[in-house]
Amino acid sequence: MARHIQIVLSNPASGDRDREYNEWYDGQHIPDLMGLKGFVGATRYRVVLPFAGKAPWSYMVLYELETEDLSAMLAELVDAHGDGRIAVSDVLDPASLTALVFSPVAAFQGTPGHRRQLFVALSKPSEGREDEFNTWYDGRHVPDVIAIDGIFGAERFKLAIPFLDPIGLGERYLAVYDVDCPDLRDLAARVAADARSGRAVMSDAIDMKSLTAFFLEPV
Repeated sequence: MARHIQIVLSNPASGDRDREYNEWYDGQHIPDLMGLKGFVGATRYRVVLPFAGKAPWSYMVLYELETEDLSAMLAELVDAHGDGRIAVSDVLDPASLTALVFSPVAAFQGTPGHRRQLFVALSKPSEGREDEFNTWYDGRHVPDVIAIDGIFGAERFKLAIPFLDPIGLGERYLAVYDVDCPDLRDLAARVAADARSGRAVMSDAIDMKSLTAFFLEPV
C-alpha cells in the first residue's frame, strides 16, 4: 500500500472561537475523517513560531494516508463532505483553509523517535533547476539541518495534489523535521545563524522568495 501525507493548515473563524474550534476538531472532525478508507493516522499541531515567509495559520493537522489510488481516495473525501459523512462547522475559517497532499520523495534521514515538535518547510526549486534542488536538499541541506542540536531527523515529500490552496502557495516540496527542544526560539536563532555563517550551505537552486517555514508543537 502506497504511503502519502496530507497537511491541513487552518484557523478558527475568529479569535474568540478558539476553544470551540479545538473541541470540534478533536471531537468531531478528526473522528469523521479517520472513518474514511485510507486515513490511518492524524496528529494536530499549533503553529508557534514562523521562521521564513508568511505562516498565516494557527493550526496544522498531519494526516497519514495509505492507498493505491490517491485520486479515488480524495474523490471519496469530497463526496463525504457533500453527503454529510463529514460534518462541516462554521467555526473553521474557509478563506485560509489549505490542504496539500504529498508523496515521499526521499527516505527519512536521522534518528527516529524524537518527534516532540515539528519544523516544516514548504519550498520549490528555482526555475529549471529541480534536479539540482533535490540533489542539494537530500545530500547537503537535510544533513546540515539535522546536525543542529534539537533537530533529530527529516523526511521530504513532493506535492501530489493541491487539494485546497486558496493562498496560492504553489510550493512543490515539503520537508518535515523532527524536533525535540525546550526553547524553539533559541533553536530558530541557531538554524538562522548556521545559514548566515555558511555552516548550513544554502543553494540558489531553491527559490528563497517562496520559502515558507515554521515551527509547531502538538495540540
